[in-house]
Amino acid sequence: MAGRAYAQLLRTPGVPRLAVSYLALGIAVTMAPVSFVLFAHRATGSFASASLVLAGSTAGGVLAAPLRGRLVDRVGPSTAVLRLVLPSVATDLAFILAGHARLPTGVLVALAFTAGAIAAPAGAALRSVWSDLLADAGARQAGYALISMVAEATFIAGPLLAGGIIGLWSTTAAVATAAGLSLAGGLAFATSPAARSRGTQTERAREPLMRGAGLRTVLLTSVAFGAAFGALDVALPAFARDHGSGAAAGALLSVLAAGIGTGSFLSGLRPWQAPPGRRYAGLCLLAAVGLAPLAAAPGLAVMVPLAFVAGVCFAPVTTCQIALIDDVAPPGRTAEAFTWLGTLYGVGSAAGAALGGQLVAAADPHAAIAAACAATAGAWLVATVRGATLATAPAGA
Repeated sequence: MAGRAYAQLLRTPGVPRLAVSYLALGIAVTMAPVSFVLFAHRATGSFASASLVLAGSTAGGVLAAPLRGRLVDRVGPSTAVLRLVLPSVATDLAFILAGHARLPTGVLVALAFTAGAIAAPAGAALRSVWSDLLADAGARQAGYALISMVAEATFIAGPLLAGGIIGLWSTTAAVATAAGLSLAGGLAFATSPAARSRGTQTERAREPLMRGAGLRTVLLTSVAFGAAFGALDVALPAFARDHGSGAAAGALLSVLAAGIGTGSFLSGLRPWQAPPGRRYAGLCLLAAVGLAPLAAAPGLAVMVPLAFVAGVCFAPVTTCQIALIDDVAPPGRTAEAFTWLGTLYGVGSAAGAALGGQLVAAADPHAAIAAACAATAGAWLVATVRGATLATAPAGA
């Protein structure tokens, strides 16, 4: 019956605790942009300085992500999280003290960079234990869908929580709350039996990460997906503004995220018969088809439901990509491979946002949305042309 896989998943020992800890860590991360920017603005009196702080935090997180993933593979997820979560929280507290002491902007940027670089590797740590924990195919498919749903929930809840705390209390309270969630989530994860039972991968982790052609294929598509969402991050708010509702700017992105969360839930209701590598190109095409109608939306009344449908269509490839890592990453390098997905997605997102801004300025938001569709179609083209690499296990597997 529908939902049996989720029921089985939630009955699996350790799964609820891991999911909750991942949610706490994820919300802490997504609170950071709003919290850090507004705290830095209050400390420096300048949004120019505050933007440098945000750039430092983002750069630290993106550049050091593969190193954090490698740490997970080499010392195990429990030890890796414990090694990073306490210094990360200490850095957040130092950032608060530096802001209240009115130290130079350079100090705040350095602390923000460090906080981003040593943030607890929530996604990589969870991903490293997930497959072993869920041996049954149905539960595993539901588990991958659950990861996607929790991730989308953090993108919605984090900024809302940060804004609510700032409105009710202060920017300091928002940064402190993010640090507290990071500490609680990190300790809950690291002390869980499932995380502690996952051994180290030291010997196997010596194999070159990019040895498998399949992993390179997935990483190329991740850049394309990042470019698509980077363009949408600019295009959808601009579309709302042009249609007379600045308040709807964030709502359109939230609707898109809600669609991805809903689609992830639906995709986990039953296990797929074909392996992830055989499904990947088709799901990339489904994502591109789902985005295409947005480029022709005449107004907000049409754009809102179309954004939700686009999210639903995008969800299956997101879930499939998480599952595909098991097949294409070299043995013992799953966590590091997973972090490279995020790093290259971030690179693509930055490029897509820059291009989207130029297209909005030179033409209109529809042009930027069309660019997002083209980027997603590019992911489909890569996955199709290199489809054979996704059906082949990496050397050494």
